[in-house]
Amino acid sequence: MSHRYRQINMNTPARMREFLEDDSGLAMTTVMAISAILFILVTTLLVLSSNLVLGTQRQAASTKAVHMADAGLNAYLYELRRNPTFYLSTPSLGPTVLDDGVWTVTAAGSGSPGAPVDLTAVGAIPGLDTTRTIYAQVRFPTYAEYMFLVDADISIGTEALILGSIRANGDIENKGAVTGDALAAGVVVDTAVGTASDSLPRGIRGTASGGQSNINFDQVSVDMNLMKETAKSSSTYYAGSGASGYEVVMRSDNTVAIYKVTGGTTSGNLSTSLIGTVAVPSSGVLYFDDKVWVRGTYSTKLTIVSGSDSIWINGNIEPSDLGSVHICGLIAQDSVIVPSWYPLTPQFPQDVEVVAALLAQKGKVEADMQTGAFRNSIRILGSMAYSEQGGFVSVNTWSGAQVAGFRERTYEYDERLEVEPPPYYPRLRDGTLKVSTWFSQG
Repeated sequence: MSHRYRQINMNTPARMREFLEDDSGLAMTTVMAISAILFILVTTLLVLSSNLVLGTQRQAASTKAVHMADAGLNAYLYELRRNPTFYLSTPSLGPTVLDDGVWTVTAAGSGSPGAPVDLTAVGAIPGLDTTRTIYAQVRFPTYAEYMFLVDADISIGTEALILGSIRANGDIENKGAVTGDALAAGVVVDTAVGTASDSLPRGIRGTASGGQSNINFDQVSVDMNLMKETAKSSSTYYAGSGASGYEVVMRSDNTVAIYKVTGGTTSGNLSTSLIGTVAVPSSGVLYFDDKVWVRGTYSTKLTIVSGSDSIWINGNIEPSDLGSVHICGLIAQDSVIVPSWYPLTPQFPQDVEVVAALLAQKGKVEADMQTGAFRNSIRILGSMAYSEQGGFVSVNTWSGAQVAGFRERTYEYDERLEVEPPPYYPRLRDGTLKVSTWFSQG
């Protein structure tokens, strides 16, 4: 068998053209690859564009849902400003349709009237299956909002130390040390110079501002009437004693011992007879239509009211646990009085501590003094609201020397009052609310 081979001569132009013309399949493959790449790019761009549009729609829907929730929250806050107990009669509001969305608000009280209210506002865009939620805790400002809240002028002496803010329906004249704001319906005059006894610079360290609106102390009666009815329903209402009044001794086991005062009011050595020992009710309110002497240690929420007279503090008033959220409230239609001349006892020592919110609707928060009788100091940790200007030291007008009372006075605002005021503590009905927390969640 023989074989014949043909040798291709590539050295001539004709032969070269023939070889290249036979490579047409490679060009087709290249075109197809480029087309595939272009298809993938176009498809990717379309997908990205679609996702971008969808993301924009979702973002717009989320923003709309937040606006819906915010609209519902503001609607509920409007009702609370008009009526602080609105949440009791109307715990939910909505659903309310607004444009292409809808909102619903629910409320839950976290304690007695005046305690914080938790609001949950939900906004939804049904057409885009989107919801957003805004949570808020609302607090009603009370008469325990300031270290001093006075329906008169405030005059602060050189040795007074006030840790907190003060507010007056009259003028404020300061010669001592105020760490917070000083707000007055009248004018604020700060003539303090030098350093106080504890090395704190004298003067007003916060904002000093006059021309503020008045706080109406007559409105306290609304809450006192509510406390009276509440105490009656919990069997902790006490009518006139038929004697000199009542003494209430608070105990750390959530009980109070209640005595009838039969004598000793002019000597400071009270004569009493035990009426009984009662558990502090769930409402936390004890109401007396008579004069009341109060001392002791408390361990639960508690408000003691003298609905027709004054409250006398004849011993230390302290919580069993300073870390507790509870702080005692003492409310008198007339005055809240701390006698500086009463005999010294383990319960009523030279250095007096009062951890409580004090409110004297028509009278004063002050010391009862006798010339020449002194105690070393008084420290009030809490708040003081009163109608008439009082004081805890008496000073000779000509010499400036102290003649009676408490030689040193410290007034420190208890910030727990901003979160959990005493039960049923009177509210400032001026239409203001405080939103203590505010956050949004998808």
